[in-house]
Amino acid sequence: MGKVKRNAPCPCGSGKKYKKCCGSKVVDFPAEMAAKEAKQIQEDLMEYAFTVHRESISAFINQYDILSAMDRQTKDISVFNLGIWGIFFHPLAGNQTIFEDYLQKKADSITRPKTRELVESWKSMTPALLLLKEMDETVIQFEDVVTKKQFNVEMDVKKQELPPLGSLILGYPIHEAEKAEFFMQFTIFPAKRTDALISKVMKIADPALQKGKTPESFMKEDFQQVLFALLGEEEKQPAAEEESIEWANDLEKETALAIEKGMSGEEYPDKLIPAVIGLWKTFCEKKEPVIRKPEAFAAAVEYYVNSISLNGASLSQAKLAKKYGVSASTISSRYKEIESVLKSEADSFAAAITS
Repeated sequence: MGKVKRNAPCPCGSGKKYKKCCGSKVVDFPAEMAAKEAKQIQEDLMEYAFTVHRESISAFINQYDILSAMDRQTKDISVFNLGIWGIFFHPLAGNQTIFEDYLQKKADSITRPKTRELVESWKSMTPALLLLKEMDETVIQFEDVVTKKQFNVEMDVKKQELPPLGSLILGYPIHEAEKAEFFMQFTIFPAKRTDALISKVMKIADPALQKGKTPESFMKEDFQQVLFALLGEEEKQPAAEEESIEWANDLEKETALAIEKGMSGEEYPDKLIPAVIGLWKTFCEKKEPVIRKPEAFAAAVEYYVNSISLNGASLSQAKLAKKYGVSASTISSRYKEIESVLKSEADSFAAAITS
């Protein structure tokens, strides 16, 4: 069968012209192919930067002494973000940015016009700190923390887990019409830290904006300040209830600190900790326990909290044993002590903890 002419009847039998029916369905294919090619070019650009310009980009990243004090994961996040910032916004290739140098040398190999258009649009890319406002199965609505602009980002939920509402995302959005996607990767910050992190960033941004910098120029020129503010250690303020507690001995207090440390994380809300410390205080007053290793009782308290209030003991004693550096049998023994002593208080504690 020969090629169907655009004005001929569509072979599907719809009665429409081919160009108005099945022929129109091929229009989106070049855009899809261009997007795939652009993704590949992102990876090629990064490889080019870290091979051809390895020395200059390494020197650019390593000028920040703060990196040496970071743990491995935080350092990797910093290096990635600083690397992209250097590639696009600093003249590390003579008088050009590495991206400009890449385009100059590789532009002829980008033959598809739509792909070239997408790649060249990266010139207007700006680092952004984004607040996740709404989402459905395929689209997330963000608000830029610094510019206050809102836009959508398409994400494939089958390929990646979506962050919860209220999370902050640090990345390099590439805008196209009303949609956007991220250049390479992005960094997610937990929703419970959103207010504190926005406050830290705006303390840096506000003076610059008041002096006349645009939000976009601030993020392009002072991005490292935003990055290090976000990745700095979380400032912990002791709870008033915790400060007022008087412990019978240092081991009871050390156990309370071990409970706080062990239960501070994504799986538990911050407001839960004071209630759990109060639970431990009541147990100590009723039992006056003999404490040989604070971590053993801390693990048992966490297991007890899960058993009475968090949909059953979803956390295994074996997992807690590894987490706290004690044996599962010891946790079992301490848990039985706690359960026996606090039997009459279990319901009220469960209600207080889950309220």
